[in-house]
Amino acid sequence: MQFSVSNAELTQKIAEKLAKALHAGDVILLDGDLGAGKTTFTKGLARGLG
Repeated sequence: MQFSVSNAELTQKIAEKLAKALHAGDVILLDGDLGAGKTTFTKGLARGLG
């Protein structure tokens, strides 16, 4: 899957929703330049995982 978003809030919301669909052993690869939003995505993912 690939997503293009325009702001940090939307990035985190997508990550939170994705977290609910994950299962033990799933792997997510985040790739991008400095400032691409990897940390922002990870914060949303962590929030979604509780």
